Amino acid sequence: MTHEEAKRQLKQALDNQQTISISKLKNLMTALNITLEPSESKEVSYLKGEIEKLSRKYKNLKRRRR
Repeated sequence: MTHEEAKRQLKQALDNQQTISISKLKNLMTALNITLEPSESKEVSYLKGEIEKLSRKYKNLKRRRR
């Protein structure tokens, strides 16, 4: 199933308030590259990186003020 076909089928089901079997929903989600697996580790590592960047910026600004 192509991405566009899966998108069209999901849109049609949602617009018409149709029920979707679990297996069909799983196939649609796979075709649309949607996952329900938790991605906490990715989010945490991203946020840690952002905190490090902000800390470096703060230190640099602090040094410049002296």
